[in-house]
Amino acid sequence: MRPDKRLGQHFLRDTQVLQEISAVADVAHSSGVLEIGPGEGALTAFLVRAGRPVVAIDKDPRAIDALWERFGESVKGVLGDAMRDDLGELLPPPDSDGRRPVVVGNLPYNVASPIFRNLLALGYPRVARMVLMFQREVALRIVAKPGSKAYGVPSVMAALLARAHVVREVPPSAFYPRPKVDSAVVLVEPLQTPLHDLDPDGLSAFGRWLPGLFQKRRKKLRHATQALIDLDAAATTGVDLDIRPERLEPAQILALFSSQRGRRGDAPGE
Repeated sequence: MRPDKRLGQHFLRDTQVLQEISAVADVAHSSGVLEIGPGEGALTAFLVRAGRPVVAIDKDPRAIDALWERFGESVKGVLGDAMRDDLGELLPPPDSDGRRPVVVGNLPYNVASPIFRNLLALGYPRVARMVLMFQREVALRIVAKPGSKAYGVPSVMAALLARAHVVREVPPSAFYPRPKVDSAVVLVEPLQTPLHDLDPDGLSAFGRWLPGLFQKRRKKLRHATQALIDLDAAATTGVDLDIRPERLEPAQILALFSSQRGRRGDAPGE
């Protein structure tokens, strides 16, 4: 199967990396797996060995045909767009032993961030864990801690909803064709109790508000724009207004957001 540049396809072919992703996903101790972007089916071949239901979604009809030719009814191939489709509807259901599904994917780098946001929104208890391939730079942003250069919007959103860490880095030589950047595999485990109390609309509003805060990541909070931070409302949170956004813990950022919502009765910036 020839990679399609328009779809950002880079097929993972390194057997050691494929084995490690499969081992971390541990499909045998799940109710099944949703694979995003199976491509030519290299990782799928490892996932089906567990004997659990496998659902694979790909935007490329050639990939769906390849899955059928290679695996037949062992894999349910879905022609769709992981950035727009309801991924929750594709998840294998929990089994009679209470085991939940897992998600794996070599995410196309040009759309990895929106797909990851969709996956984070699924959360616990719908997903047990996710094993996802990102561009290394994006992976480091997801797992970054306050005070680091990589800390930002993906770090905060991930920390509020899940535990995430880099499993391994992957060189360009593991793919065909070789990408121009290094990659990394990230294990994401949704928190049983998320570190927020927002409803879906509130979480969506938080996601829209958050980038504005990090546009001024090196300026003290009290110097942020009035449209973003009302200082009187922010003062009620106990957060030090002389601290820089890049050093704020996710819980502090959430408190600031909540104080702004309370001031206006709706989401800040809307």
